Amino acid sequence: PTEPLAPEEQQRLFRLPEGFRIELVASEPQIHKPMNINFDAQGRLYVTSSVEYPFAAPDDRPARDSLVRLEGQPLGSRVVPLVEGLNIPIGVTPTADGVIFHSIPRIYAAAAEPGQRLQQARPLYGEIGFRDTHGMANAFTRWVDGWIYACHGFANNSELRAAGGAVLRMHSGNTFRMSADGSRLEQFTYGQVNPFGLAFDPWGNLYSADCHSRPIYQLLRGAFYPSFGKPHDGLGFGPEMIGHDHGSTGIAGVVYYAAQQFPREYWGTVFIGNPVTGKVNHDRLELRGSSPHAVELADFISCDDPWFRPVDLKLGPDGALYIADFYNCIIGHYEVPLTHPRRDRERGRIWKVYYAGDGRRPPQIEDLTQLDIEQLGERLGSPNLTVRVLATEELAARGPQGFRLQWLVPEPDEAAVYRRAHALWVAERVLPGGLPDELLAPLLTDPAPLVRVHALKALAERPRWDGGPIDWHARVVAALADEAPLVRRAAADALGRHPRPDDLAALLKLWSETPPEDTHLIHVARMALRDQLRLPESWSAAALLAEDRALGDKLMEVSLGVHDARAAEFLLVQLTARGPDHGLSAAAYQEAARWLEEPRLAALYTQVLALESPPNALHQVLLAVHRGLQQRGTSLPAELIALAERTAATLLREPEIGAVHHGVELVRELRLASLWGELAGLAGTESRWPELRPVALDTCLAVDAARTVQLATAVLGGEDEPLSLRQKAAAVLGGIGTPESAAALLAQLPTAPEAVAAEMAFALALRRETAEALLELVTQGKAPARLLQEPRLVERLSQVGVPDLPARLGRLTADLPPADERLRSLVESRRAAFAQVKTDLEAGRAVFKKHCALCHRLGGEGNKIGPDLDGVGLRGPDRLVEDVLDPNRNVDQAFRSTLIQTIEGRVLQGLVLREEGQVLVLADEKGQEQRVPLEEIDQRVLTQQSPMPANVAELVSEAEFYHLLAWLLAQRAKSGPAPSN
Repeated sequence: PTEPLAPEEQQRLFRLPEGFRIELVASEPQIHKPMNINFDAQGRLYVTSSVEYPFAAPDDRPARDSLVRLEGQPLGSRVVPLVEGLNIPIGVTPTADGVIFHSIPRIYAAAAEPGQRLQQARPLYGEIGFRDTHGMANAFTRWVDGWIYACHGFANNSELRAAGGAVLRMHSGNTFRMSADGSRLEQFTYGQVNPFGLAFDPWGNLYSADCHSRPIYQLLRGAFYPSFGKPHDGLGFGPEMIGHDHGSTGIAGVVYYAAQQFPREYWGTVFIGNPVTGKVNHDRLELRGSSPHAVELADFISCDDPWFRPVDLKLGPDGALYIADFYNCIIGHYEVPLTHPRRDRERGRIWKVYYAGDGRRPPQIEDLTQLDIEQLGERLGSPNLTVRVLATEELAARGPQGFRLQWLVPEPDEAAVYRRAHALWVAERVLPGGLPDELLAPLLTDPAPLVRVHALKALAERPRWDGGPIDWHARVVAALADEAPLVRRAAADALGRHPRPDDLAALLKLWSETPPEDTHLIHVARMALRDQLRLPESWSAAALLAEDRALGDKLMEVSLGVHDARAAEFLLVQLTARGPDHGLSAAAYQEAARWLEEPRLAALYTQVLALESPPNALHQVLLAVHRGLQQRGTSLPAELIALAERTAATLLREPEIGAVHHGVELVRELRLASLWGELAGLAGTESRWPELRPVALDTCLAVDAARTVQLATAVLGGEDEPLSLRQKAAAVLGGIGTPESAAALLAQLPTAPEAVAAEMAFALALRRETAEALLELVTQGKAPARLLQEPRLVERLSQVGVPDLPARLGRLTADLPPADERLRSLVESRRAAFAQVKTDLEAGRAVFKKHCALCHRLGGEGNKIGPDLDGVGLRGPDRLVEDVLDPNRNVDQAFRSTLIQTIEGRVLQGLVLREEGQVLVLADEKGQEQRVPLEEIDQRVLTQQSPMPANVAELVSEAEFYHLLAWLLAQRAKSGPAPSN
């Protein structure tokens, strides 16, 4: 609610630790909304700046965004416009001969002419999707290996092509790397929600900032990370390094502090930007083997001006921390409508934070381009990682003469260690064929672990290891036993890039001997094993190793990530030997069913039929085989259907609800029509498990729609039935889509309670003819016209093609107050009452767990289907009342509900999570996964509605609502240190 402040006013309101100072580098009108920042070798700062955000500029007018460069002493005293007419530019990095940047819809390169003017930009890679504009291509980060690393943003689909022929297709969060000349592209990691910010540490470990998963990850090449609805690769998600969320789900920008301008206690710590809370968070890293563990520290920076939005951070060549401040009263992209009139487009600031205690002078930036080769070699030993990287780039740009052999002399001091690590990369990049083998080999046993790690990483980047006198495989396998865990991890990763069957045993030994807390090393070892098993000739060695039960278990585990017929055959053999109670049975059976060659499926069926296991175990196996067959586009054979019927029947009669629910699940997924009667009993009024009635009713529809009409009609008309169950019955009848089900809906609509009538009306609107019948009932006064004000109903009536719809709706609702009037009244009354009532936080937490945790995660509890809610209390009571009572007010594109109609007429609605082969998986409003074979889908429509229930006021009592609101409001970030400038 506050108004913007001038930069000098904002500066006075920052809170910093003792001894630190913050200075303004640039602000409006020289820059607007800063997106990303990056330094070049001259110490100049490049800024991508936008006024278009959040809407891409339309085709009928020029775009207005820009790339600028901050120069001069002090930095920012000159602002040089470099490229105008850009369209929401984000990622940017200077190169030896110009600059690379993103602007919708591509990544561009612009070379510098003599005199530092930029030539016209040329497309380098594209096209980058921009369905959602708060991610896209960002965080372009150069590294000593010559690659530029980057993030791919939330909800977008992109297809990038390299001149060398590589094609990279990405959806939503991913990271990738590219060459500066446009010739090479590689995906680096898979997943994350909206990664926005990258940083390296001195070892070459890459860290990302992300929204809605974890604030930071140390990224492992080739690993999969959590996202919304995306599966992992079969090996599980890449390991976490942080167990706290810093009070919000919106993280942007990350810096590993590898410099010495700050006091020693800050060295090797991590800073992350938190634009939701308006803070720069701070974590100390502790190593558990090779795996980092983040320990939460006090926030480094906060600001009493709540417009402060740190969206990018950079470690400067001077050791200062530079912050891109998006400066806005609006916290998030979808917090309010994108058209909200208070969304600021003009203001933005760049801040510099440095340590001035102990009488230290403000740090200065050096122009590395003015140094000679020897001086640059000295900078390779700088304690500042940014300086070392920029010096490496500058030396590489000078060609073969940019390398000196003496830089590799093994001296023990820290500067010499850094120099060796960076000099070997200079040689790899500028010398024909890279660093000569006789010079690289000794570096694998260098006294400094840092040098050994970089030597292994450089060796891993080479396309081939054969053809020379040195047996590189033997050298790298030997490094698996190195005393330093980070060296062992680099060796395992190198073997994953250069697979060979002979290395299976060594990698298994590494995994077996690694302590469980070293999660990153274990995951790299597992990925390397997976990559060995992708070689056809590896399976004979794997079979021999699997004779050791413990090693066989590990090989089974990594076989789940191979995804081919050979891995499936191995799994089948191992399962046959182990039986169904093995911990990997379900996943292994599904993988075998998905990938076995057709003639070998019979052996799988025989193995399942021979199992002597409890019904709960059989339930898991049968579902797994069914899902694997679904993914390949086929179905269970008759003998397994019969086994499933016997198993489900037993489960449905068990005395425990969990077993009964498993039985219902088996009936629903396999559509066991012979058990319809059992399900009808569970769904009816005499059900012994009332809490299972909704899912049982839905299952009746799935297995025999025609027989379900009478059952659902009886439930719909039951005046003593819970409203939620009657609503489910209405949805079921709508999904049946027969004249009988439509007649039942039309007959009962005039007398139904409004909450039920709304669901009945939507069910009738699923088809053109019944939609017309609904409008006729309203015309006759037999159904309330208020129903026609429901947004999702109006949207659906439009989708089925009701003619002259706006005029007809206008006539039928002409005498009613606007729909938002009723909702506004409810919101206002709840707001006013909340200020007066006594609330119970634990009761609110219980309401959250019962109703919200099905789809949302908060404080580590709940499911990751909808947006995470950490820090949601920052929205305040007014916003939260609106969010809960009116979820369709402003729906994130990535969370819009999809309506599915099958060829048989069944209707499902929910959030599409993923496609698994020939199966679409979506989550319904209860957070339950629904699986629909693609061949059965007749219509698939993306709605403008949220999957979140719009009738929360009916689902929870008014008292429960206030408890829930209090609990949500309690989820806030911590306060920062005292003000200082």
